[in-house]
Amino acid sequence: MKIVIVGGGVLGASTAFQLAKRGCEVELFESGMPGGQASAASLAWLNSNSKELRPYHDLNVISMAEHLAVARELGTDNWLRRGGNLEVAATEESAHALHAKAKRLHEYGYAAIELDPKDLPRYDPQVRVHEDYLGAVFYPGESWLDLPLLIHELLRAAVAHGAILRSHTTVDRLLVESGQVNGVLLDDGSQVRADRVVVAAGSRIGALMSEVGVEVSTVGEPGATVVTAPGTSALSVLLHLPGISVRPDPGGRLAIRSERGDRSLDTDTWTLPDETVTDLIRRAAHGVADVDPTSTRSERISIAVRPYPFDGLPVVGFWNDVPNLYLITMHSGATLAAVTSRLAAEELVTGIPPALLNGFRPARLITPRRELPEFDPHAVEAEV
Repeated sequence: MKIVIVGGGVLGASTAFQLAKRGCEVELFESGMPGGQASAASLAWLNSNSKELRPYHDLNVISMAEHLAVARELGTDNWLRRGGNLEVAATEESAHALHAKAKRLHEYGYAAIELDPKDLPRYDPQVRVHEDYLGAVFYPGESWLDLPLLIHELLRAAVAHGAILRSHTTVDRLLVESGQVNGVLLDDGSQVRADRVVVAAGSRIGALMSEVGVEVSTVGEPGATVVTAPGTSALSVLLHLPGISVRPDPGGRLAIRSERGDRSLDTDTWTLPDETVTDLIRRAAHGVADVDPTSTRSERISIAVRPYPFDGLPVVGFWNDVPNLYLITMHSGATLAAVTSRLAAEELVTGIPPALLNGFRPARLITPRRELPEFDPHAVEAEV
């Protein structure tokens, strides 16, 4: 079976690996470098922390475990960075909400350890304690992924199984013939035919799916991640402070994200103002003891549109009335890539719908459930 995958982020790379190892003829197209779009701007936080809907929470927990299986298959876990996650509240309202979340997670069987903020340095000596900290929780089972390294390992393994990787190659549109998708048309005018087409193209999904005559109800907003220069900090845990998220990055770097940073993006030039970068570093230094705000500089700023369905839930499955077109899109791609790519590959090969994906199917995008509250990605990421 020949399968074309459009998109070389963590979802596309994971799906390519899962299909190739099952003996499929796989060809993956990425307009730039693999992992250079939404994956590059991700905090890559492996968790099921603020995902209240129980089936969605459970799917994330399963995928957290399946990353370990992927590591065994790849022969390396050098991309899986354990250490846990600390979350801090600094207002009465947020402390109450944090306590309620910890209680819910306990009921779900998910490890969430409430602690006195003065004990934060027990979990990482670089974490500062401030008088206005009113609550804190440690999540020992959470971690983060070195996505560039993971994507490299996934594609290396996929190619070893016979997959073809075509980076810097843009899919212009889907090849639609007699009501079905038979491949893709590239921007140089050439065609690549296939038995199945998997669209995992992030923010380009809407434009590509318009070829089948349907307006896809996905949304997205630009997000920015500031990565500091090497040797910035010895921080070893993920850290969610009021209004900002900080995690280690290889080489003693820090990756810093915040809603304030996203709101400051200049979407005309796709740049982050210097004063915003300085403010993010200053705020990171407020929470991390060994960060010097006067000397720390950014090494790179990753900016991308982070796509997500209108309700924030994943979408995985064959497109309605087009049995050979398969759609994969979601907000929590780093966490969910392991399980959704496996389930997608099984369905693409066998045609049997996986029960775990019930409720996460593409039909939602045609008939949106308007009664659901608007999805806020920053709330899920503990950045508000």
